[in-house]
Amino acid sequence: MKPLIDVLIVNYNTADFVALTLWALKKLTDNPYRVIILDNRSTEKDCNQLYKIVEDYDNVTLERSDKSITGEAAHAYGLNYLTQQVTAPYFAILDADATWLIKGWDTILFEELNEKVKVAGTQAPVGSHKEADFPLVFCMLFETQAFKEINPNFNPPPPPQVGVGAGLRQKYHDAGYTGKVIEMKNTRTYKDGPFAELICAEYYLDRDYRNIFASHFSRGSTLGVNKYMSTGFKFLYKTPIWGRWLLRHKGAQEKKRWIQICRDIINQQI
Repeated sequence: MKPLIDVLIVNYNTADFVALTLWALKKLTDNPYRVIILDNRSTEKDCNQLYKIVEDYDNVTLERSDKSITGEAAHAYGLNYLTQQVTAPYFAILDADATWLIKGWDTILFEELNEKVKVAGTQAPVGSHKEADFPLVFCMLFETQAFKEINPNFNPPPPPQVGVGAGLRQKYHDAGYTGKVIEMKNTRTYKDGPFAELICAEYYLDRDYRNIFASHFSRGSTLGVNKYMSTGFKFLYKTPIWGRWLLRHKGAQEKKRWIQICRDIINQQI
């Protein structure tokens, strides 16, 4: 059976996150799908781990980029490359450290798409330099035909700090389309969700906030160093020699806990 959805993931030293995502997709997706992963020159250890992980899935392909670019430019290149590989009528983009958390996520989001709405996905942080009224490339579902018609580029428009895929909103609006936003809750301030003990993003489609739809660990290129630097323990993290170790230890602990909570949420639905 042909896939109805192509799921696109750019990996950079995130094999353990991708392992969760592949497992989650298998448990939660209603429709036929395939996953295409581009590794952005991760360490040999991480890449080898990823190759081992994907061996367990017959609907997952993994390629490794040969481009010597880093950061947002590498991520944007990866998404531009992967979207060119799409052949299914719908495709999803997942940040490597983000995952859907509700059974039938695809069927639910299909119902949000129509003649006007051609993309549905997670909201940008409110108050950031990103527009919060259009989905951001953490977890997104696209109608392929409209995307190819618009032919957007994921390279961030100037100024560069606006982020990967920031130009999508304008391209869709110029074509007369819009997007459905899955509302973000930041666990720094929202303490009624399953990830309240951690620093991450929770996403809800329903305004009663009962059923979490997705989560983003917000790892970045490190184990969330920046997000911990704005906590009450930042003075410890600035300590010479020990500070960096403490930061990475904190990040590793939270990553492990985040992955376990994701698994617990999913296991309750299957």
